[in-house]
Amino acid sequence: MVVAGLALAVTGVLPWAGISATFGVINADLTTVHGTEDWAGWWVVGSGLAAAGLGALGISRSRLITGMAILPGAIAAFSLAMFLTRPPGFDRLTMAIPGLVRVEPTIFYGWFAGLGASMVVAALACLALAGRRRPPDQS
Repeated sequence: MVVAGLALAVTGVLPWAGISATFGVINADLTTVHGTEDWAGWWVVGSGLAAAGLGALGISRSRLITGMAILPGAIAAFSLAMFLTRPPGFDRLTMAIPGLVRVEPTIFYGWFAGLGASMVVAALACLALAGRRRPPDQS
């Protein structure tokens, strides 16, 4: 959980969106928006750090504390979804001159990495909640 939470936090500084231009077979990224350029990216960073903290606390205390990391994972996934409704820095318009150039908004790898990391955090939290503790030795 600690590693997954830190990975989620790192995805907040990766490029999430941008404007790409395609000239025939040549692709160019005209501009990129990193996660921390919007409030959603800061929520993802904070959620990742919270999940890592809950994972670290859960190592020494109980699986319930680790299981509570499902909340930061859900907050991060919600923030990523909200980012798609209005990415900062560009319009959602596509411009094309057939056969010559096409300019369009694009979601970049950082957003997908954030979504994947938030799902891993949630899955690990569910596993921590579902896991059984062995009863103490009765010898």
